[in-house]
Amino acid sequence: MASYDPIEPVEPQEAAVPESNAWLTPAKLPVASAPVPAGAPMYDLRPLTLGEVLDRTFSVYRSRFWLFAGIASISGAVQLVAQAVQMFLQHLMLHRSKFVTGYIVGVVALVLVYLAFFLAYSVTQAATAFAVGEIYLGRVTSVKESLQATIGRWLAYIGIALWQLGSMIWLPILLILPAFVLIKLFPNNSGMLVLGSFLMFAGVLGGGVVGYILYLRNSLGVPAAVIERLKVRAAMRRSKALMAGAKGRIFVVTLISACLYMVVGVLQMPFALLMMFALQKGKESIVAQAVTLLIGFLGHSVVTPVAMIGFTLVYFDQRVRKEAFDIAVMLGEEQAVVAGEPIVEQTPAESEPIGGQAGDEIAL
Repeated sequence: MASYDPIEPVEPQEAAVPESNAWLTPAKLPVASAPVPAGAPMYDLRPLTLGEVLDRTFSVYRSRFWLFAGIASISGAVQLVAQAVQMFLQHLMLHRSKFVTGYIVGVVALVLVYLAFFLAYSVTQAATAFAVGEIYLGRVTSVKESLQATIGRWLAYIGIALWQLGSMIWLPILLILPAFVLIKLFPNNSGMLVLGSFLMFAGVLGGGVVGYILYLRNSLGVPAAVIERLKVRAAMRRSKALMAGAKGRIFVVTLISACLYMVVGVLQMPFALLMMFALQKGKESIVAQAVTLLIGFLGHSVVTPVAMIGFTLVYFDQRVRKEAFDIAVMLGEEQAVVAGEPIVEQTPAESEPIGGQAGDEIAL
């Protein structure tokens, strides 16, 4: 799909493009000499099928690849530092370093760097959602502008990330911890072992499935918070309301993103094996470690934007379906971009507690 820069003169769509494939082409003005209005959407706003959502996800990504990769590279760089510190600690353990103080400092540094990564990841995800909104609605932005538009609300984005993480892990933890205690305290009691094994299985399988479903319900929290400038609780309510009827599309987006991460893992695998073989001989492969870190950094920078782009497009699509967002934008109602109209049909999610399930709400 050919993309265009909204500040450049536009050309009329070619007549050769079939009407059935019109959604593949950005919406342009019919007159080549006419300037693009400030609020003219780059892509036509209308209800999309799953295939159209996926195509537009990669179309938007391709049209501004360096923008999205540049935003993601910030959290990728922090992740690279964290992994390097982790490898350094493994080096100390391998050589049985007697510098206990240095090891403790290394552990503290590792914790701090991973906390910094969590902050960077939360903000860059929000910046990605902001950039998608700007591009999708026909405006231009940059890495700097996207970060400046979101960094001021970093605490809210961390809160959303914690909420989403908590919704995924609360049930597995609730089941796995008792199972671990039973197995450790009663290793010779067959009844307790059976009960512990059952709880472990339920926590890993059932708890994982339930946690993933709860995550899907909360997955539009970041786009809602960024586009509509909502606080944490309001953004999670908004996500649950908009997600009615959209879980299947979000599931496919997350599945594709997971497959791309698997590709990165496959590329790292040969070097990880070299590192493992070297450790078995009491040595280290510096080259393998460096290449593994580099692949991880590039993979994070390239793959991470895919899911958030897809989430943001589904967010806009749900607003089109539920709130006539496309008509509001066409009529020039700029306030509709910042604050959507209330959803007319109340969904069960709106009448539930904020967290949906008892454990879906974490303290924020």
